[in-house]
Amino acid sequence: MSRNISGLGDILDQFDGILIDQFGVLHDGNEPFPEALPCLRKVAQSGTPVVAITNSGRMKEPNRKRLDRFGFTADLIGDIVTSGMVARSRIVDMLAEGDLTPGDAVLNLTRENDVTVLEGLGLVALNEVASSTRLVLISGLKPEELSRQDYLQLLKPLAERGIPAICANPDHMVYSHGKAAFGPGLVAADYAEAGGDVTFAGKPGSEIFLKSLQSLGNPDPSRVLMIGDSHHHDIAGAARVGCKTLLIASGVQAQGASQDTEPDFSIDALRY
Repeated sequence: MSRNISGLGDILDQFDGILIDQFGVLHDGNEPFPEALPCLRKVAQSGTPVVAITNSGRMKEPNRKRLDRFGFTADLIGDIVTSGMVARSRIVDMLAEGDLTPGDAVLNLTRENDVTVLEGLGLVALNEVASSTRLVLISGLKPEELSRQDYLQLLKPLAERGIPAICANPDHMVYSHGKAAFGPGLVAADYAEAGGDVTFAGKPGSEIFLKSLQSLGNPDPSRVLMIGDSHHHDIAGAARVGCKTLLIASGVQAQGASQDTEPDFSIDALRY
């Protein structure tokens, strides 16, 4: 049975490390949540290391800049592991195995024209569908401009042609301009439903959690606490690799349809 706690300080001494989600836990994309920064300052004083584990379709550096801007500097969050990093590893594997070749075109669905996942790989990033497309990379969306159905109509011809896709952000819900919106994970699911072959990189897959544990120094997973707001991505994914879990009940994904994995602990918002 899940235990409701009043603050992270109630249980911190049980853990040798913390994995923590970004959106819905630390900030809403525009500003940090009021008690999150004071909480992490207390954690830092305890000497417990913290690694951000995020279904961001970007690489580490853009996420570090965002966290720094919100005040979550390296003394509070020592490292960041992103689903974009996992996606890039998959693309590197495709190149090594001959499933992609340098010069191939990739439809790069992202926000702000971010191409960090593809940088230096010799691939051509496209921002619109073309006959030359050999891979679809679903990293970020513009739900304020296109509906989920719009994305399906855009991508369906590629799915029917058998063009593979990598979803570099499996989240079902995201913040867009401070409001909850459908996430890349749902567009990727629609792509699969249309017949496309989709690889999901990031939570709840084990690879991103294992990379994050490695960043903590490979402690006993049962001595690591995963803090997140998604039953499906954060709680179930972390439990699968043996971590304990704390659900942020007010997070945008906490009320999602998939609530079959009960967290070890719960709290309404991150505080110490």
